[in-house]
Parts: sequence; structure tokens; C-alpha cells
Amino acid sequence: MPIRMGFCSSHAPSLFFNTYEGWERMHHRLNDGHPQPPETELENEEEVARRMPKIRQAFATLKEELTKFRPDVIVAVIGDQREMFDGSNIPNIGVYTGGDTWTVHNTGLMDEDPMPSPYDEKFRYPVKVDQDLAKKILNGLVKEGFDAAIIEQMDAQSQPDRGVPHGWGNPAIHILPDMGIPMVLVLVNVDDGPPAILNGKRCLELGRAIARICEDSPKRIAIYGSGGMSHDPRGPRSGWVDEPLDHWFLEQLENGTAQNLEAMFSFRSENFVGGTGELRCWTVVAGAVDEVKPGHKATTVDYIPARKVTTGSGWAYWPPIEDPSPVAAG
Repeated sequence: MPIRMGFCSSHAPSLFFNTYEGWERMHHRLNDGHPQPPETELENEEEVARRMPKIRQAFATLKEELTKFRPDVIVAVIGDQREMFDGSNIPNIGVYTGGDTWTVHNTGLMDEDPMPSPYDEKFRYPVKVDQDLAKKILNGLVKEGFDAAIIEQMDAQSQPDRGVPHGWGNPAIHILPDMGIPMVLVLVNVDDGPPAILNGKRCLELGRAIARICEDSPKRIAIYGSGGMSHDPRGPRSGWVDEPLDHWFLEQLENGTAQNLEAMFSFRSENFVGGTGELRCWTVVAGAVDEVKPGHKATTVDYIPARKVTTGSGWAYWPPIEDPSPVAAG
């Protein structure tokens, strides 16, 4: 069964606080003294109190849609920001083929003062893995011309005590209708340090390839893109959200014009560096959905330019693609 549903969301730790104090702590932790845009001052306690339930509702909506879809497995496309890999080896694409593993979620981390360790046992939870589908995708990608790295152990070079990177750990407990749903982890390098990094065209091709590989699977598959939208945590643009870019990107999903995303990362721009590179994951998902049903239109759940916590935050999903009706015998 081909991939039948796609969804994407931001995953910044700042989205999982429950207090204004936590929001402020993250703001001061991330801006590193960089000048902030004037709109930042609008994010006062009243405005943050208005946004928090909107954030929770956005994740709840994705969870509701997944619950209705009833996936057998989720292919999670997440960005690696030197969590899984370090400077000794940075592949552009990797597929985890090992067994069940674990991650941490960090929900409420900044609500506590002093802040506990992000690796504290209370944040840890298990991750079920579909090894058969993972190996199928890995082998298929090689046949499709993608030199994907093989990840057999969840033993990160950069952060060995972290488990699955935060791109899955932070949002999964808020969107999965059942924590027992297995996943396949596809890692995409989003670190803009190396000059050789995937552009939008290649990300679309990667998504299309994953869709073709999954076409004959008997399982009901959803694909998830994690990260973004525009942001540069702790960088010189910390606090600056590129709303025009974010809205343009969402419009391409809503209009079913995935091919326009080829323009993403096709040239060097300071607006594409930092966490904005995680939009590669969304682009992969857009390519996968468009391969199954060209022109399929996504629904934007919400968008919040959360400057104090340095993230243009978005949530979107593509309604399930149903099996075509059988042709009546004539």
C-alpha cells in the first residue's frame, strides 16, 4: 500500500512549555544577546497565554487526524543538527535499521527553575521501530541512486545519551494516537556548515523515491516531516522569523504545487541557514505525497511567528489518499 497520509510540524522545545516563565527563560537562553526585532515586545504574558492553547490544539489536531487514519507505521523524516553525527562524519541521508530504541521529549523542561538535565530519566520514553520497512527503504534508496548511510545502532557520535534526536522525541508524544505505532527513522542533514547539502530538488526526489519504495508494502503508512519553520536559534538572526518565506512555503503545500519547492536551498542565502534548514524534511514529505497523488493539497492547521522562542511555528497535513475504487468488470 503506498504512503497514504503526510503531515508536518515544528518541534522546537519552546513549543512544549506550560508557563510564561518558561517562555521567557528560553528567550533569554537562546538570544545570546543578539538584537531582537521590535515585534518581540508584543509577546507579553497575555499574548503568550493566548498562544499556548493554540500550540496545544495544533498538535492535538494532527493527533486527531492520525487517529482517524490509523497508520500501521510512520516514516519520520527528521533533520540532523550534529546530534546523530559529528564533524568526523556527516552524511546527507541516513536510515536507522536497528531495533527498538528510546528518546527524550523535554516537555516542560524550561518550566522548572533551575532547569533539569534534558536527559533526565523522567523525559525518557521508548520508540518502536519497523525494521523490515526500514531495511526496505534503505535498500530501495540505494537502488534509486541515493547513497544513504546505514545506521544500525542508536549510538550518536555527538550526543550518545540522547537516543533518537529531538526531531522525533519532542513532538511524538503529542501527535501519536498510540505510542506503540512503530516508526522508520530517515535522517536528513540540515546543518548548513558543510557546503555539500541537499537542495530542494533533491529533497523532493528523495520523498518521491521513498513513496515508490513503499508502494507495494501491505502496511498503512504515514510520513512525517519534523522541524522548521524559519528560525536561527542562538545565531545572529535569533528572534527574527521570516514570515514571508514561511507563508510562501505553506502556500505551496496548500496549492498542491510541490514542484515549486525545488527553489528551496537552491542558492546561498542567510535566510536558509540555521534551523530553517529543517524545511528540507517538509520538502521530502511534500515530494512523497505528490508522487502518490500529484497536486494533492495540504491543510494548514496553524502558523505562529514565535519570535521570543526563535521559531516560525507551523503545522500542516495532507488528508488521507484513499485507494482508488476498483474498476467494475465489463
